[in-house]
Amino acid sequence: MAMVVRRLRLRRSRLFGAVLLSLALACGACADGGEDPEDRGDGEGQGTAAREGGDGRGVEGRDGGGGQVAEGQEVDSPPPDIPSTTGLPGASYTVAFAADGSGITLRADCDEKGCTQYVGALAAGAPNWHRVKSPLPYLTEGRGMSAGVETLGPGRALITEESEQWSAPDRTWFTRDGGTTWKRGSSKPTGTTATVPKDAVLVGDCLELGPDGNDCLRNRLLVVLPDTGEHKVLDTGAIPLEGLLAPAGEVSPDALFVSGEDPRTGLTALAVTADRGRTWRFSHLPEPAKPGWPPRVVGGGSGLYAVQTGELPRHVEVKNGLVSVYRSTDAGRTWTRVWRHRPGIEPLSVLGDLVVADDNSLTLYGEDGSWRSTDQARTFHSTSTERGPAGAVERTPIGWLWSDSYGNGASRISADGVRWHDFFVGEE
Repeated sequence: MAMVVRRLRLRRSRLFGAVLLSLALACGACADGGEDPEDRGDGEGQGTAAREGGDGRGVEGRDGGGGQVAEGQEVDSPPPDIPSTTGLPGASYTVAFAADGSGITLRADCDEKGCTQYVGALAAGAPNWHRVKSPLPYLTEGRGMSAGVETLGPGRALITEESEQWSAPDRTWFTRDGGTTWKRGSSKPTGTTATVPKDAVLVGDCLELGPDGNDCLRNRLLVVLPDTGEHKVLDTGAIPLEGLLAPAGEVSPDALFVSGEDPRTGLTALAVTADRGRTWRFSHLPEPAKPGWPPRVVGGGSGLYAVQTGELPRHVEVKNGLVSVYRSTDAGRTWTRVWRHRPGIEPLSVLGDLVVADDNSLTLYGEDGSWRSTDQARTFHSTSTERGPAGAVERTPIGWLWSDSYGNGASRISADGVRWHDFFVGEE
């Protein structure tokens, strides 16, 4: 099965289409909802058991339901008190946080000639964000922004700028002092590793493109080391999957999911490790979409959820189609499909992660508004007052981070998915 996306990152920050669209405009030429009770013939309500060994211990988050809770953080804790700051130049296009509350933001100021890229940083416990030296180059007219940032622990981060040639390694810049200094490197791997260390980031790297230049036919997984920002090839011999492997989520300090193909059927499936890659077990998804994109796994008080996106029928005009939602209450040993796309049923799309709140509600942000479920994703109802991109959420080491769709600096953070703290990082 070919994969359209060249690199899939276990993101602590993401670039979303709506953000890129707004920045492109600023830059000018620079570059249901749910199943009917009687509709149970397609797998809904029927769990499927994992085939491989492992008891699943350690896969649940510290909240007991599969959520990712930062070290020392109590469940139902108030949201992190991230400060607002004005005076930073440019528009924000990505923000990332480490477990101690320190953060990095990438920004761009564009005109008809090109874009100047800036970097802002927040020290743990500091009252304000501040501008730091940016290693990113000036982008001339016609070049789009392709940089992203990952936190690799307190004070450590890696900026990656994708190469214009798919076969060439990406350029990287690593900091271990909160952005005061940057060391230039690349995504070219320097060896292999059997595990994914704490604070490391897992990324997918395409090795062979299809004839059309878009689909990836062969890839590998790379581990970004937290102490140096170097990349190493992950030894995937113990992962019970075939085909293209992609990071699928980190749901607790030691538990990670990877997606690929079921060796028996060729359909999309998951593998999970509870010890950061030392051992893996197979995790079957009932009736995954084919073709479909790699699923993303998140967790909270009501269990683990795997969200599969993909292309919807041609008459449905969305780019990030919501195909299926699966739920697991046993650390990913079995999954039940609780939601699937059906004609005329919304939501139709999803941007970022599904928010699994501690009150057992779910919130989804899409291209045409936001949606909430109180019955474990069997049905959703709209929470938006108007139609349009509603921003996107990602799971970070300090909680759920919502960012607006237009790069104006508005964000929200929540430790439990219920109580949110607004903050603004921008020019004014």
